[in-house]
Amino acid sequence: MPALDSITPGTAEPDLLPFSLNRLMAAWNARLAARLEERGVTFPQWRVLMVASRAEGALTIVELAERTLVPHSTLSRQVAAMERAGLVRREPSEDDARAVRVVLTPTGRARYREILPLALDETEQGLSPLTEPERKTLARLVARLSDATP
Repeated sequence: MPALDSITPGTAEPDLLPFSLNRLMAAWNARLAARLEERGVTFPQWRVLMVASRAEGALTIVELAERTLVPHSTLSRQVAAMERAGLVRREPSEDDARAVRVVLTPTGRARYREILPLALDETEQGLSPLTEPERKTLARLVARLSDATP
């Protein structure tokens, strides 16, 4: 990649891969969000269902925010709505009297299983331009980058 001082005005700047990846994921997430909305689930709620279903026990709001990449304030509202819908249950933390832990209910787990095929279909559509070997390479490279990111 060229140094910034070697770029002259009017010439093409180097591609910024993180920006391109972010745009790609924003488009994928928007398509999935539209399909989720048709089923009465917001994108942040989907992320809570996905993360909570894979967790080994209850998670605090802070842990959910870190794992879902949903801002804490948005997440708090979404979890409250999910609790009203019977998808999650909030309970006091045994470790910290100030913290609340979020637990997926059987209804929430069923809802996750119901909409998981939709997310898998969106993944399949997004990856459809790639061959199977390319998909494996992409997955390996993403895992390697993830492992190297603090």
